[in-house]
Amino acid sequence: MLFKPLLEEDKVRIAHYREEEAFKAYFMANYRALENYAASYLGDAHMAQDIVSEVMWQIWRLEGDLMRIKSVEQYILRAIKNKCLNQFRVRQLVYTDQDELKDELINDSSPEQIFITNEDLKIIHQAILNLPEKTREAFKLVKEEQYSYRQAAEIMNISVNTIDKHIQNALQRLLKALRKKK
Repeated sequence: MLFKPLLEEDKVRIAHYREEEAFKAYFMANYRALENYAASYLGDAHMAQDIVSEVMWQIWRLEGDLMRIKSVEQYILRAIKNKCLNQFRVRQLVYTDQDELKDELINDSSPEQIFITNEDLKIIHQAILNLPEKTREAFKLVKEEQYSYRQAAEIMNISVNTIDKHIQNALQRLLKALRKKK
């Protein structure tokens, strides 16, 4: 993702001097990349546009507090990701027809996924919740959200090798949790 960093002098212009032109230039330089980032989570361009606009509006409203943020880019990416994940939660609450949901899951699942029992799913879910925070984040990016190791490394601001270690650690812990059951 090509994301133009916020230069320190522009950060000061936006935070302290409230220069709308500096903010608008930063916003416009990054809008498409951020929109694509949000759309990669949501699969919905209109919703992605709304989320990016909301996050950028929050940045503007920070005023002087913007200076306390070490990496504005990481802050923005995290805020967009969190809003996207919250949007998923809202969608799940709205999805009330459980039989239709089960049919959809079965139709979209591989034979291995269908074979996994509800008990196994509970064990896996709990094991994921028990993963260390960074390991859980890496696992979710790669395994649930289908990011490549490189993309996950960029999002988390760590190396690809570290992502690989997190994934290996997560898989070992999940396998261990499932073996305990049997």
